[in-house]
Amino acid sequence: MQKQVAGTIIYNDQQGSHFLVKPSVRGYNFYELPVRAGCSPLASVLWDFRHTIGIDVDQLRLYDSVMAELDQEKVAVFVFDHLIVDEQVRAKFEQQGLEFVLASKLHELFASVHVSETTPFMNLSK
Repeated sequence: MQKQVAGTIIYNDQQGSHFLVKPSVRGYNFYELPVRAGCSPLASVLWDFRHTIGIDVDQLRLYDSVMAELDQEKVAVFVFDHLIVDEQVRAKFEQQGLEFVLASKLHELFASVHVSETTPFMNLSK
């Protein structure tokens, strides 16, 4: 089984915070993709945003990253911000089945993500 990674982009407007997600029959999921051979998980997400979706990743800033359990698999989730989201950018994401959704509509997604309560460094001291 190929290792997976997930990514999302946050942007804020008058309505609130929006997250990049993928709609599914069960609600919404973070954008998940396989880790590219020879690349780190972070590099895989950035490569996909640039080459598959076609956005300017030089605008992005890494806001946060966590190790989370998504569908019983531990996955690195990278959260970016600072992207200027206009209609052209929205259209690029929509072509890949992705959309920006208000955080207030993503309660089920956030509740389904299990984040480890200890950092990996804590385990090194034992």
